[in-house]
Amino acid sequence: MDRYFLWLLIGFFTLTKATAQYNEIGFYFGGANPISDIGATYYVYPTKPAFGLIYKRNLRKQLSLRADIKWFELWDKDARATTEARKQRDFSFLNRMVEMGAGVEYDFLHFDTHDPFKLLFTPYVHTGFYFFKMDRLYFDNLANGASAKYQTYPERDESWAIPFTFGVKTRLWGSRFLIGAEVSMRYTFTNNIDGSKSGKGKWFGNLNTPDWYMISGAYLTYTFGAKKCNCFEFAK
Repeated sequence: MDRYFLWLLIGFFTLTKATAQYNEIGFYFGGANPISDIGATYYVYPTKPAFGLIYKRNLRKQLSLRADIKWFELWDKDARATTEARKQRDFSFLNRMVEMGAGVEYDFLHFDTHDPFKLLFTPYVHTGFYFFKMDRLYFDNLANGASAKYQTYPERDESWAIPFTFGVKTRLWGSRFLIGAEVSMRYTFTNNIDGSKSGKGKWFGNLNTPDWYMISGAYLTYTFGAKKCNCFEFAK
């Protein structure tokens, strides 16, 4: 799958080279939590930190292409669940993740960072594709309690996810720096983030629906690059 993601990035940068107006690059910091067959059932409830790098390239006044990479861990335990059955089962897991994604971001309001004196603010949505690598977990014992310790394969696993992101962003007054905050739900194409459906171990939980995970946090980016000429503006 690595080569497929490489081709995705090549297409991303080829398109942006031809049409871009300006660029953004910066840092992301937040938290991550799974929505799986182990642990709490809250949607936004970060249990481990997440950090990464983010890059955007503007296509139109309200449309940008976006690529990012993030590192984080997904962790949860049944003791944090709201259902009594999970609390009595008392399973837990920890999965080390790295994700790389490319997609589109749409601003609901006009957001042109080349206007140096205008206070900018807009909500936005984002989607695309993420390729991620993770630990391959399994349970060889489904007895309740601490005896049901998850195991880890020597090799890592990989899969894809589709993000559904909502956020807000603004510019630090009179500068090229932008700050934003967002919540993103990842729909994955695997049901084994928590080790509940491994080829080697025993299966449990809902085997018919894939796992999800949440990434929520904030980022700081710096804008650079010349604005693309608009001949209609000069004609006015």
